[in-house]
Amino acid sequence: MSKYTSTTVHEGSMRCRNEFPQGHTIFTTDVAAALGGKGEYPSPAQLLAAAVASCMSSMMAFLGARRGIDTTGIRIDAGYEEGKNGITALVFHICVPHATTPETRSVLEAAVKGCPVGAAIAPTVEKKISWTWAE
Repeated sequence: MSKYTSTTVHEGSMRCRNEFPQGHTIFTTDVAAALGGKGEYPSPAQLLAAAVASCMSSMMAFLGARRGIDTTGIRIDAGYEEGKNGITALVFHICVPHATTPETRSVLEAAVKGCPVGAAIAPTVEKKISWTWAE
């Protein structure tokens, strides 16, 4: 595997085209309209929050599969907060649609905390996580 996993090209107007060789995936990012971009596609900050949420979800699925926990349908809403020096927090709300036991909740919470992508984010960026559990 190459040490590079994607290619990003600036197309003008603060818009970037991102290509991933696996699956021939291509997507576009924009700077927010409030900052002078077109704002028609997700911003890099939105993708950062989504990448961490995807890692959290993957970790729950991985540990869930090992423990016989159904993680299908778990949803994570992701966002971010900004201050004068950039991103100050990544914000996540996790909804679990299945009835859970205290042990199951502990496994899922540990999986989220063990997300390696989130761990790679600077410690100055707070991770705010809230949960909604089905009864």
